[in-house]
Amino acid sequence: MSPTSEPAIPSRPQPPQSPNYLKWVLIGCSTLFVIGGGTVLLAAIWYFSARPTSQSNTSGSRPTLPGRKDVKLVSDHGVETVAKMWSSCSAFAPADWTITGNEQHVGIGVDLAAPDRMMFASYGIVSLARTDILGGDYYGTGTPEVFLKNAIESTGASGFDMDNESQPIEGGYTLRYWRANYQGKPFRGFALYQAIETGDPTNYILAYRLGSSEAGKWDEAKHVVYDIAASIRCTKHLFPVQQSASSREPQGTSKDQVDEELSTKREETTMGFQNVYSPSTGQHWEASYSDYNPTGPDGPGYYRRVGNSYEKLNEGFPPN
Repeated sequence: MSPTSEPAIPSRPQPPQSPNYLKWVLIGCSTLFVIGGGTVLLAAIWYFSARPTSQSNTSGSRPTLPGRKDVKLVSDHGVETVAKMWSSCSAFAPADWTITGNEQHVGIGVDLAAPDRMMFASYGIVSLARTDILGGDYYGTGTPEVFLKNAIESTGASGFDMDNESQPIEGGYTLRYWRANYQGKPFRGFALYQAIETGDPTNYILAYRLGSSEAGKWDEAKHVVYDIAASIRCTKHLFPVQQSASSREPQGTSKDQVDEELSTKREETTMGFQNVYSPSTGQHWEASYSDYNPTGPDGPGYYRRVGNSYEKLNEGFPPN
């Protein structure tokens, strides 16, 4: 359900506190000595236990050691994503997702969709007109909520309705859940949006991120659409609405700075799983908090297996 063609979001859960896991122990807690071989075996144990511990290599991977079978891997429950591009926009989504977009002089927006079109994620930033001073909302853009309703229903959805409750999110955003019917099925979704004043009472800038899925799959799908929406980044010079074509010049850096701030922050702290990536390959995952290692081989964090080694993953998105 894509507005351009298309909780409270839970505050990012803190990484799980260290549970009462059993301490790592060396394999072979008991040793059988045979007559005549005990001395040799004791000498071998002394030699290996006295060897200095090797330092970690700089790549973040270290050899697998006995007793580390309890290291949780990001692939256990996480979702691997790949870079998607459209015009000046980029995002991270599963490989089989599609990306489309729409760009006008007053804004830009992109939508990502699962192959079965049962999950969507969107981002947009657009300059909108206020006409209430003329006696009515003639364009259906007078408030963010009216614009989002009209945009989503323009894709073929019906019965769009936002929940009454809204939640203020750090940075000036508003979060609201919504419901609608799409392709004959009930859908659930979220809207995270911010209205930015331009100094002109006749228009404002709206920045938004949307995510949705079939209602019956919302609990399992919401983390995926949260983080895909959070990953979208676009570069756009905005023009005020109703400006003549002869005077269309990019507005000052303030609008660009707003878009840059919205894009780089990506609201990761309020959306779903932890985003992590491999420092050696750039591969990206939406990692489940259940795969967080409080005491991993190279310290707390998320890990992937590399041959017979483990690599600790960096938090966030791969560098552009």
